[in-house]
Amino acid sequence: MKRMYKKAILACGLAVSLAACTDVWEEHYQPDTALTGDKNLWELISDESDLSNFAALLSATRTAAKEGGIRYDSLLMMSRSYTVWAPTNANMPKHIDYLSLNNAPSDSLEKYRKEIVENHIANYAHVAGGIRDREDRKNYKMVEMLNGKSYHFEGGPGVGYKFAEGSLVDPNEVAKNGVLHKLDGRAIYLPNIWEKLGSLSSISSLYAFLEKDYKIEFNEAASIPGPIVGDQLTFLDSAFTESCRWFYEIGQLDREDSLYTMYALTNEAWDKMFDMTKSYFEFPAGKVTLPEKGSQTAAEARDSIAREMICRNLVFSNTINRKFFEGTKDSLYSNHYSRQMFVGDEARALEDGTIETYSLSNGTLHVVDQVNYNPFTCWHDTIRIEGESLWYQTETDVVKDATASAKSIDRDSLLYQYVSNGSIGIFTPTAATKKPSLCFYLDNVLSSYYKVSIVLLPPHIVNPLDSTFIKPNKFDARLHFPDGTSVGELAKKGWGTNPSVKEIRRSETNQLYWDTVFVSDPTKIDTIVLAECIKVPCCEYQRQLFSDFKRTAKLEITTIIEYGNKANGYGYNDALYKVDSVIVKDQVLTKYTFVEWNFDNNYRIDQVILEPVAAPSSASDEE
Repeated sequence: MKRMYKKAILACGLAVSLAACTDVWEEHYQPDTALTGDKNLWELISDESDLSNFAALLSATRTAAKEGGIRYDSLLMMSRSYTVWAPTNANMPKHIDYLSLNNAPSDSLEKYRKEIVENHIANYAHVAGGIRDREDRKNYKMVEMLNGKSYHFEGGPGVGYKFAEGSLVDPNEVAKNGVLHKLDGRAIYLPNIWEKLGSLSSISSLYAFLEKDYKIEFNEAASIPGPIVGDQLTFLDSAFTESCRWFYEIGQLDREDSLYTMYALTNEAWDKMFDMTKSYFEFPAGKVTLPEKGSQTAAEARDSIAREMICRNLVFSNTINRKFFEGTKDSLYSNHYSRQMFVGDEARALEDGTIETYSLSNGTLHVVDQVNYNPFTCWHDTIRIEGESLWYQTETDVVKDATASAKSIDRDSLLYQYVSNGSIGIFTPTAATKKPSLCFYLDNVLSSYYKVSIVLLPPHIVNPLDSTFIKPNKFDARLHFPDGTSVGELAKKGWGTNPSVKEIRRSETNQLYWDTVFVSDPTKIDTIVLAECIKVPCCEYQRQLFSDFKRTAKLEITTIIEYGNKANGYGYNDALYKVDSVIVKDQVLTKYTFVEWNFDNNYRIDQVILEPVAAPSSASDEE
């Protein structure tokens, strides 16, 4: 996200050059023609003895000091319209030595500029007149100050006027270049969320990662040039372009016109979350090329993605989630463009672990010492490959010994509500003796444990009138991983526990033997579990977005033909596959158990039950 803002900068250098600057300045910022005062703003302020402390800060601070600006007393002498709400001495901070500001450290003066001087000056003339009621949106608006903060300016005849939380004791002193209001009070500077993130050492790890993509660049084309001093061009009004990808992705945390709630992890919580998250993004050894990241080592890619995943769901828009924060709605949407939704207890638990809360100019910041949501519901998704997608995939190994087609289910059919996307893939053998094999590429698979299922439809979905067409599919499966390894004969691994695994007789070179295969139930939409809990050793996250990347993570289905006769209930198998979808249901590995966090809420075939799966006692116990 980029936005442009301006700072009043006069790099004229010498006092004698101020006069040369004036004409150019006036061309850009014309004063209000209704202003008829005899003095300029600086003269009005310096004449008031009870504004001496504020005047001292104006004389000591400079506009955008890092860029060589001029002092604010000089700025308020120029022919440009400003409004100044000047706090009286009694309302100025007590800790500042106003008589020794010339010796104050530069960082202190920068703080005073931003938090006091620019916090009480606005562009153009803002007169205290008429009725300014914040409930009257037509005639009321907040006033934006030079530092970007905005404050209420309200009131009316007979009741007086207020600015921020202070009252105007001597309003509408008209100057040649603006308006001065003497203020009994002070606009208390509140940092925004972005500023606060950068000021807290307890959350420096989070801020350092976000700030890495933050840039402020001088925009010469949008700036107002001034005179040439020596051989150097100066600028009266300099524009800067501010950009940060995270402002676009999770929220404009530096803006004063938006309201957010953010949950920021302490350094200890960040490290703990990072160590856990990066285990899901282990890439195969070697160089990894990812979108917007270029070529990286496997470890660099793992670490950068893990940090990004942590940051995705920490910010929530108060506007979008207004009803949740008012207590009238039970769901909450994160501000990341994926719009992750949190519901019920999970949404309400976000504040658990809060150790500090800050009310800021653009929302609320909670510092938390634990992750208050289950991250796997946010970025560790269930992978679904629609059967009909194989129809248009170009890899040569996707469909072998078969032709692929797609079939849409009639919306009036009872089957429609149980079929994902309302369509299925149909794969027909090229000849009666052929044994089709199918490959489903598992894009974005992570290095984690998965439950793998395939959903097959009954044969009569193709020909409802042919009762003799009802025969089961018999097949085996192999999983290929991103590092080139694979696990095959998955049916054998499910023998004895998986009801879809059966023994059949096979013949090879005239030799009969028993084999273990998956057998579908041809009387129903059948969800067959191919692997209850299998570890994928490395991930293939986002790599498929590059056209020259050769995908390797895939599920391979191989047809098995049985030797037998029609008297045998499973004597013949159907080599015509009706594939609805392949489901890779995530299994979350903890020290003691597997907890299946994600669930299928489409209810296509059967309800997906999220049940804990016992962790394997050793690597040899895993499928």
